[in-house]
Amino acid sequence: MKRIPYDITFHPSWWHKNAGIDFSQPFFDDYKYRMDCDVKMRRALYDHFGAYGIGEKNPQPRPLIGTDLLAAGYLYSELMGCGIVYQPDNSPQVICRNLDVEELDEVKVPDLDCDPVWARTQKQIDGLLKDYGRVETYINLQGIQNIALDLMGQELYMAYYSDPDEVSDLFNKITDMTVEIGKRFRALSSDISGGVTGIVRQVMPENYLTSNCSVEMVSNACYEEFLLPHDLRLAAEFPCFGIHHCGKSMEHVCEGYSKVPNLAFAEVGAGSNIPYVRDHLPNTWLNLRYSAVNIQKETPEQIHDNVQRMLKEGRAEEGKISISCVGMDVNTPEASILAFLDACQAANA
Repeated sequence: MKRIPYDITFHPSWWHKNAGIDFSQPFFDDYKYRMDCDVKMRRALYDHFGAYGIGEKNPQPRPLIGTDLLAAGYLYSELMGCGIVYQPDNSPQVICRNLDVEELDEVKVPDLDCDPVWARTQKQIDGLLKDYGRVETYINLQGIQNIALDLMGQELYMAYYSDPDEVSDLFNKITDMTVEIGKRFRALSSDISGGVTGIVRQVMPENYLTSNCSVEMVSNACYEEFLLPHDLRLAAEFPCFGIHHCGKSMEHVCEGYSKVPNLAFAEVGAGSNIPYVRDHLPNTWLNLRYSAVNIQKETPEQIHDNVQRMLKEGRAEEGKISISCVGMDVNTPEASILAFLDACQAANA
């Protein structure tokens, strides 16, 4: 059996306590400060988990925008007019605009060359290119419905039924922006999805991974009618395409996801019916998500058994499988993290 890749990712509260990282706005807008933090973060991983191949003993600065060491989606929503709140020990929090359908005409596709929000990112890109000659881009590639929810809140779910044409128009605008940003990132690097999930950098760094977190909240019929056309467009623009679904019942939209041609990578949310997902996506690389909530209360024996079960259900013996635990916070016992890593390592013995 081929080696099974594995990974762990932490919530900002863990980094704040264990590496002294402050996730206020300078972390996201000041590339020199972020690069210093990135070195500390990779060294902290080595200090805690180096025996498992995690982190770096002597990390060197990386010319990066965003980060592949946590998941923090906010930029696309800010470009669409949402406010952002920064905190020292949390990811940037998006302030929903709570637009109703009558206000959707106010939403415009941003002209990135003139937009003051994008100008902060462009300033970093220009500085990194000048100083280092290259840019590693790990800004979270937010999904279409995720952004729409930041604009409309729960009103979106009612608008699917009451004003479908207006919803479709909004999604077209969001997709236009998403494609343009993706092209700009892809011009800088072929490896652009690490800000969605770090494991993709190990197994398929060229993959464009869209964030379908909130698709957990809609039916397959709704997905196919309103969202699938936009995932298809993204897949056409970025042929090595993947879907991040962190919800706990990915099986309920597998039929829709299976209609994305050549879906190369899919992230399977903790709690999903893994055999069902594998049956419907037999040729797709699956990254199985271990619950960052459950790991806090499970014994090492339970963690080991669950890892083994998940890999078996995903048909690890056939390849195209990895596993990760994402979003562990400051309350996660280190013994539990080590038990997860031990179980992953044992699967490769």
